[in-house]
Amino acid sequence: MYDIALETISHGDGRVDPENLRSFVTAYQTVTALKLGELWAIPIMLRLALIENLRRVGARIAADRIDRNRADDWANQMTEIAEKDPKGLILVIADMARSIPPMVSSFVAELARRLQGHGPALALPLTWIAQRLSESGQTIERLVQSESQQLAADQVSISNSIGSLRFLGAMDWRKFVERMSVVEHILREDPDGVYGKTDFATRDRYRHVVEKVAKESRLSESEVARKAIQLAREDAAGKGSDDRAAHVGFYLIDKGLPQLEELAQVRWSVSGALRKVSSGLL
Repeated sequence: MYDIALETISHGDGRVDPENLRSFVTAYQTVTALKLGELWAIPIMLRLALIENLRRVGARIAADRIDRNRADDWANQMTEIAEKDPKGLILVIADMARSIPPMVSSFVAELARRLQGHGPALALPLTWIAQRLSESGQTIERLVQSESQQLAADQVSISNSIGSLRFLGAMDWRKFVERMSVVEHILREDPDGVYGKTDFATRDRYRHVVEKVAKESRLSESEVARKAIQLAREDAAGKGSDDRAAHVGFYLIDKGLPQLEELAQVRWSVSGALRKVSSGLL
């Protein structure tokens, strides 16, 4: 689920909205149906992924700030020496070369911003930078453009991530889970139509039973839900939809549960069997 959250965020550069999220989850479920627990995990996984995205962008911004500060320090030294003793500028450039400065966009762009257009003397360190960059097929102009694009991208990513965190806090996840849940769609095929008229708490209770039965059998949650609907339909065909056993809930929270468990070939663990014995259901 965390991988799904990361994919969702990376496709939208930190932007998450209801329609994009539903489309992404729907597309994923055309391959593999998500379990109820997995659907409920989406909001927390999205929050974690968004926070990680903010951390990643923040770490890059901090690293770039260090490189820009380094460029500022060299630019200050060069500007000062160029005003007082232009001949000594070559020594400062030599010191910078010995420090092996990072030839990254943040450093180069800041140094170029500080030195360009400030006289022929200060063009000398930029010439050295240009020569260093040419060894790797780069240019000052290209890195300046890259830095500008990165700053804009970081700003958009941070803005989107913060906006998405607010959206996650305001969204009604109960409606989202029910809309995305394959189990929910199957249970709404209840022959007597009662399931769809119940409140959320009741529907959620029914779904939890489906989860528990699926965990103790080899069937998936959707297959367990389909078995419950099958039993209800068989009863409705034999006795009519007014019979209580024609309601899917009869096989989930009522006396029909053992029939569902048998049909699903449930194999209870020792602890699960003991719980059922203590509750008088086994």
